[in-house]
Amino acid sequence: MTLDINNYKIDGFKKVCNVTSTYKNYWEYTDIDEDLMFSDHRSWVYFIVENDTILKVGETGNPLGIRKKSNKLSWKQNIQPKTGSESRFGRYMKGSDTDEYVRDALLESIQINQISLWAKKCDYVETPYTIWGSSAGSVTATFHKDLEKKYLDYIVHQTGSLPRLNKGRA
Repeated sequence: MTLDINNYKIDGFKKVCNVTSTYKNYWEYTDIDEDLMFSDHRSWVYFIVENDTILKVGETGNPLGIRKKSNKLSWKQNIQPKTGSESRFGRYMKGSDTDEYVRDALLESIQINQISLWAKKCDYVETPYTIWGSSAGSVTATFHKDLEKKYLDYIVHQTGSLPRLNKGRA
């Protein structure tokens, strides 16, 4: 089945966490793989998954999560990423617009603990460059946005439609 997460493990997708809902339909994460969630890496393709079915393909050039730094929080609260736009999964926790749309669409599924987040770390690519004909070093390039489109194209080719929570392919 094209939307079965198990078929993408071979590509390097790993489960980052499960999702639960809290007050006002904000998200909280459980069973967090801290090495993935709090990696400072900045090139990812991710899936939102219900049971084993991919519901959304996304990408980010930010970390998946940023660890809270307050010593006043309990261990459980501290393991949650900071909310806000600095990290992709932090934004899903209580962000607006697309993030809120996704949270609202998944409210019922989350109530019975069926939602998880998966991610694939995308390599950085070093590319040499020249200035005025002379080698001037190299730049680091990322390809997470292009890879997200490739996954979406593959899914559309196989199934005839985008995953349920993808509104389009930008």
